[in-house]
Amino acid sequence: MRVKVSNFVNGITLIGVGGVLLDFFFTGRLDQYLHPQFRVWTLVAGVLFCVTGVVYAAAKSTSQCCIDGECVHQNANSPLRSLVAFLVLFVPLAAGVALSKDSYDQHAVLNRGFVQDITKLPSRSGSLSVQIPNDQVIPPQALGADMDERASEPLPQDTPGAPPDPKAAANDGTGQANPAVPSSDDTGSQYLPKAADGNVALEVTDLLYAEAEDSLRKMFADRTIEVIGQYLPGADAKQFKLVRMFIVCCAADARPLAVPVEVSGPATATEMSWVKVVGKAVFTQKGDHAHVVLKADKVESTDPPAEAMLY
Repeated sequence: MRVKVSNFVNGITLIGVGGVLLDFFFTGRLDQYLHPQFRVWTLVAGVLFCVTGVVYAAAKSTSQCCIDGECVHQNANSPLRSLVAFLVLFVPLAAGVALSKDSYDQHAVLNRGFVQDITKLPSRSGSLSVQIPNDQVIPPQALGADMDERASEPLPQDTPGAPPDPKAAANDGTGQANPAVPSSDDTGSQYLPKAADGNVALEVTDLLYAEAEDSLRKMFADRTIEVIGQYLPGADAKQFKLVRMFIVCCAADARPLAVPVEVSGPATATEMSWVKVVGKAVFTQKGDHAHVVLKADKVESTDPPAEAMLY
């Protein structure tokens, strides 16, 4: 009887741990803690814990440990020991699930320290390549990545008796030698993502990447943009930080990315609430590095994005 009780309690402990993992996965709470590429393994682990717990609780119990027909020792099946394991492993986990918040408060953000230089991201080794986390909304072509290849195409030749080239005729008077090369006023703006109201929709990371990439600064300059993030009060009422959390793997390595925002009047948002800032990005050169400030025309409350974390 003692063995059956011990196995049952151990099985309940395993099922409880698996249930917590499955709850996090299916309710979406896991999105606040883990990179998308690892979430499926949480599902797998939860299923394995539950299956193992059921098998353990329902398996035929024996107090003998036998190998090849020879019983070498007695199993130490103690209901008290199993109960202690339940209290130590499952109860704190369940309490944490019930009581913890699925968000970072101001103290957690301040304790982790802001990243305002894109080269200091945890995943980086000091080198900078132009890429946008999550979805790359600005293709390389917009930054001239394919310009060398296209510019190397042979120029149209004047061959006696050959029919006129309609592309060359259409280009007469433009002063552009090779139509394959974009004109100087083609800044790739057609590639910029647009919000429902027509503004350019950017992430905090886009602005931080632009500090180190001149082509992005030119693309964002003088455009009305909107950026969603969490509000963190500044030194006075006319400035604050727009914050997004960046993770490489999980919440343990989460770092807050911040862009300074200047407003003409006091913002009414509450601490760490989600806001949408509409305005213009202003870049100032300090030494060999550019720094961005978002000059806000409007700050309004908004719903969190589908993915609260940046990756």
